[in-house]
Amino acid sequence: MNGFPPSGAGAAGGGELRRALERFDVGVVVRHMEAGFGRLPAYTRFEWPVDRTAVVRWNVDLVLRWMINGVPPDSYLRSELHEFLRVRAVAGQPIKDSILVYRRGARMFWEALLDLADDEERAVLVAEWDTVWGCLEDYLDMVVDVFVRAYADQQDVPSTAGDRRARALFDRLCARLPVTIEDRDRAARLGFELAEPYRPFAALLAGATVTGQADLASRLRTAGALAFTEGVRVAGLTPPGFGWTAFLDDPRLILAQDSPVARDRLGTAVDGLRALLAIAARSGRRGRVRAEDYLPELLLADSPEASDRIVRRVFGPLERAEAVDLADTLRCLAVHGFDSAAAAAALPVHRNTLLYRMGRIEKLTGLSLKDQRDRTLVLLAVTWETVAPTLPSASGRSDVFD
Repeated sequence: MNGFPPSGAGAAGGGELRRALERFDVGVVVRHMEAGFGRLPAYTRFEWPVDRTAVVRWNVDLVLRWMINGVPPDSYLRSELHEFLRVRAVAGQPIKDSILVYRRGARMFWEALLDLADDEERAVLVAEWDTVWGCLEDYLDMVVDVFVRAYADQQDVPSTAGDRRARALFDRLCARLPVTIEDRDRAARLGFELAEPYRPFAALLAGATVTGQADLASRLRTAGALAFTEGVRVAGLTPPGFGWTAFLDDPRLILAQDSPVARDRLGTAVDGLRALLAIAARSGRRGRVRAEDYLPELLLADSPEASDRIVRRVFGPLERAEAVDLADTLRCLAVHGFDSAAAAAALPVHRNTLLYRMGRIEKLTGLSLKDQRDRTLVLLAVTWETVAPTLPSASGRSDVFD
């Protein structure tokens, strides 16, 4: 990446641009970018056991320092970047998705700078547009180069080749494409029999790294399953009579498995299992988990738009009134079955204070905390607030991006 020209060069010289960039707070820029990342499926659907915000912050800080100082990352920073990207490769994220996240991220970074700048700073940024984007393009070139090396390193690992074959075969089965000679060859290499009905599953080792999940997928394939990693979980199909006993001996294993289904229901079935697995993992369950144990949560997950409307109906009036204490009180009441004595002790507040807050909640929301129907609405809202962050935003299958 090229450094900026000396101070005073040009109409909006490098010194002006450098001073403008130095005034940006990395944390504020990152928070501004997060909304855009939240709308990017290639980012949201990929699950990996790291603090995503910290990774974005690391990259933003690297780019800003590079642009301000004109000094490219040293070997240590490049090795850190290689490790970030290697984790994505181990987890099985397609390289096109990984590169897309960084390309869209560069655009979000630029838009964040423009949005956060004052009029004078914005004028400098626009005048130096070609300089800023020249730097961003150099950064993206470096990222792509590191990506290629990280993915090439990972593809040399035999277990990764098996993971790719299993994922490709699974995707074709879900898409109901005709079984080809290549599909039969993949299945033969994996030791998996292509015969309906199929029994889908989703599983994970609680607390394990991405590498640990990849090892689980590899062992499942060795035992005869069609298994592949999806970040911090494993998904796939098992043949009739597949033995889970040895795997369930590991106390960390959480397993969600459906009854045998035909090909036309595979995609829907696995999406439901992913949701069940996420909900069960958050609740601390281990071993086999059943949909019957989480029916309210799954009902909400099946209708996310309606669930979001419930949350807005219950908590929207309190948020608009900036009544944080009332929102927390309502959540506490729901958790304690609307037992005012238990809720007062848990908050903790005097019972009269709680009753006052309950009155204000009812006035602001129009809900009656004695009415069973309104209580159910509150319980659903609190449940969805808890469940929604744990759910995969989309299936693990690749989409086509423009």
